[in-house]
Amino acid sequence: MFEGNFAQLNFSKGEVSFDTVFTTIGSITQNFRVFNPYDKTVRISNVSLRGGEQSNFRMNVDGRPGTFQENIEIAPKDSIFIFVEVTVDPNNESNPFVIEDYIDFVTNGNHQEVKLTAWGQNAHYFTPTTFNRNIPDFSCLTGPNNSSGPCDDKIPAVNVTWTDDLPYVIYGYVVVDSMDVLTIEEGVDVYIHDGGGIWVYQGGTIKIKGTKEKPVTFQGDRLEKSFQDIPGQWDRIWINDGGNNEINYAVIKNAFIGLQVENLPFVDYLEYLPTSLSLKNTIIENCSNTGLLSSAYNINSENLMIKNCGQYNVALQGGGNYSFKQCTFANYFNKAIRETPLFFSQNVFVNALGSQYSFPFNIDVYNSIIDGDQESEFNMEEIMVANSEPIVFDMQNTIVKTELNLSDPNQFQNLIINTTQPIFRNTILGDFALLETSVARDKGLLTIGTQVQLDLMENDRILDGKPDLGALEYDPN
Repeated sequence: MFEGNFAQLNFSKGEVSFDTVFTTIGSITQNFRVFNPYDKTVRISNVSLRGGEQSNFRMNVDGRPGTFQENIEIAPKDSIFIFVEVTVDPNNESNPFVIEDYIDFVTNGNHQEVKLTAWGQNAHYFTPTTFNRNIPDFSCLTGPNNSSGPCDDKIPAVNVTWTDDLPYVIYGYVVVDSMDVLTIEEGVDVYIHDGGGIWVYQGGTIKIKGTKEKPVTFQGDRLEKSFQDIPGQWDRIWINDGGNNEINYAVIKNAFIGLQVENLPFVDYLEYLPTSLSLKNTIIENCSNTGLLSSAYNINSENLMIKNCGQYNVALQGGGNYSFKQCTFANYFNKAIRETPLFFSQNVFVNALGSQYSFPFNIDVYNSIIDGDQESEFNMEEIMVANSEPIVFDMQNTIVKTELNLSDPNQFQNLIINTTQPIFRNTILGDFALLETSVARDKGLLTIGTQVQLDLMENDRILDGKPDLGALEYDPN
């Protein structure tokens, strides 16, 4: 009998995944093998299903059914089978989308585990089909396609629409490849598993078409109440250059980075590529790192609210043209210590190849709010290198909290700097609607208010001829 206290079993699978999309009450069986790599018999002290009798899973260890088995012996260089079965009612909306459990093994005092996963509800599921150690695991929008992109085959590009018939659950990344178009209609709920996201590759396009009544929502796939405001549950929506992208009435929450919008960082660019994103009527919140991260892009934003992120609400690098009209950027993140300004810009960007570039850089901010609990929430950094470009601001009629000198009238006009007067209804609860007495009321440019006449809640901001600052017009209700 092998008695070493370093005994380690080998497994044919490190994870058993039941990836069938259930359409009726499902009962599926899979198996894996447990190997003894030694020249002596190994005794497993116990094998247990961590969820016990309450688990959706059941196991059979070498012919012994039950949630707990003891003293399982494996002959030298031999193996045993463990059978696992799962029963799920996919129409039970109280189920999480992904049901997980573990089989625990104790051998000579050493602990090992095999993870079990199954789908808990009816949904459209995406699971990785491509694995590459240099990039995240991913699946393609509709099978492999486009030899020019990561989905390396010659199937023609696709134009796919997601409707709100069922939720969409993403494991790993879903890739919208070159020339592909993904349209997401109003009311769609997208649930993304830990570490996953959506990658709009170079030349691909995403169009998110929510409405006020039915926004498109992106969040983690843990539905328990305790997870509803935990940041960093999934990775990001990553949009590269070459597409014509639109986001309207989306809610993006609890990610690591909400939106990362940039030229593909694995190639060097000799000139600025004027790729655009229209980003309107959208809320990005509770990201553990950054809400909007962008380099060398054209982004036109209206009624954008980014709130409570672990580092930056907005981080812009390397150049581009950015317009923010009637936006609210507020950061009172209380789940970790934050030492970064919520709105940061830097004129140089270093890509994944180590090359740095700096393109013309213009940032317009009108009728907006930049406020948080740091001493300085607005900062910029200009690095003087060969051919570096300055950051040119046009900031007007905006509340801003900063230690920078904003006295240049060519870039900064009619600002309310470092106000001590209250702005929002309840920053502790994350309620960034305006107080009746808010200093933001009636301070906006009428020309901008007229261009963005309806606020994030579709209230008319020019009824009194005096638009308020930020994404939300004051509403007494």
